[in-house]
Amino acid sequence: MKRIKTIGIVVMLLASLHVFSQERNWKTETAKDGKTVVKYELVKEEEGTHFYYVAQTTANISLEALDAYFSNTANHKNFLERTPVTQEIEKVSENVWLAYYYFDAPWPMADSDIVIKINRVKQEDKLVFTAIAAANDYKKEDVKRMTDYKVVYEFEKVDNTSTKITYNADYVPVGSVPNFLAKTWFPEGPAKIVNNIGSRK
Repeated sequence: MKRIKTIGIVVMLLASLHVFSQERNWKTETAKDGKTVVKYELVKEEEGTHFYYVAQTTANISLEALDAYFSNTANHKNFLERTPVTQEIEKVSENVWLAYYYFDAPWPMADSDIVIKINRVKQEDKLVFTAIAAANDYKKEDVKRMTDYKVVYEFEKVDNTSTKITYNADYVPVGSVPNFLAKTWFPEGPAKIVNNIGSRK
């Protein structure tokens, strides 16, 4: 039974990662720190601007420390920009939980919130957290809810004191995002996220 459950989790993880493996017209840039690489594409859709990006860096932190840090949802507000509220709202199982984020968007964008299901998969030298928007009635603020959100955080052990961090994002913010505002966020915005995770800020 345990083996079947493990296979099911792996299949679900591979299915979620398939979302990110589609061919994209990536633009690749290196952040000002000289080590963080960001590739991205912005696609205008009927619902709004679709953000696709991958940020990757290596940090001086152990895989175990990252596991403990990221598993505490309250820490997410420390590395996600303009997200003052990040909290766990329901524990589904040891490795799955529901979380609530509130986004304090810069003008002229609208504030929004989201409920996500976070799934944790641990392998020998790798740890993957998949966060996907979940339908839920939980309400904290009277704002529009983001419904298109798929993010994968991958932490891979380099050695006992360093870890490769990959942040793979695919989401549509609520409302209209001015093109100039979206473009100026790259590459430093995503680079700041992975570096903040690595420094546990």
